[in-house]
Amino acid sequence: MDERIAALAAANGWRYEVEGTPPALGAGLWEQVSGGVARDKVAGDGWETGTITGGERRASEVKQVGGFTVTTTVSVSTPVHSLRVGYLAMTLPRRLPHLVLDATSNGRELLQRPSRDQRLSLEGDFDRHFRLYAPSGYERDALYVFTPDLMALLIDETGDLDVEVRDDRLIVLRPGGFDLTDPATWARFERIRETVGRKAWSQTGLYRDDRAMLTFERPDAVPDDDAGVVAEGGRRLRRRVPRMVWFGIAVAAAALVFAATVLTVVLTQVGRAFG
Repeated sequence: MDERIAALAAANGWRYEVEGTPPALGAGLWEQVSGGVARDKVAGDGWETGTITGGERRASEVKQVGGFTVTTTVSVSTPVHSLRVGYLAMTLPRRLPHLVLDATSNGRELLQRPSRDQRLSLEGDFDRHFRLYAPSGYERDALYVFTPDLMALLIDETGDLDVEVRDDRLIVLRPGGFDLTDPATWARFERIRETVGRKAWSQTGLYRDDRAMLTFERPDAVPDDDAGVVAEGGRRLRRRVPRMVWFGIAVAAAALVFAATVLTVVLTQVGRAFG
């Protein structure tokens, strides 16, 4: 617990938690437990901030399958030193497709890099500032959200930070974390909320994913409030397979080829011996 951050939150009427859940996690059990732990979490009206670090997370889900109750539990422990990301998350009026803006100026790679084929070019010179990723088939949706005026605000206020639209949150991310004891950090957060957050809210208020509507078999099955409906293909970006995974696959394939070659030689020798 950081007493300075706790005192600041109390003085401003904000909520403070020593540890909490990171923002905008989906329903999948693995996703719920793999996001680390939000520490020194401060939340106000429509926003929250904190530092996501490693830690032990556990999630359970109960389902009725036939006449049986099935409980699935997943837990994972991430070393604290391997993950440290500061975030400012702002609530949006609707759930949106998963979109990522990777800042080009900060010299840092995303912790989870999307697959390259989901990269979308922006208008004007915005590509010099951000790399935009959108799920396949959601290119027009991404441009609907990230209009030139919103992009201009993002460059001015968050140009050195990565930005993610995830579920019904717009999240500004900084690997290494924000200094939540510095008044300048809070002044910047206020500017971001009043400019980027306000514009993002007004820009996304009427968004509707027509692909999700097509998944309902009957018109009367469409929810009265479709603010939380995004088709499955748009809910999460596909992640790029890390190089070490490809290296491991290559090593395993080479080992199989070697084993098959050795086995062939042995069988050939055996055949000659008994032929």
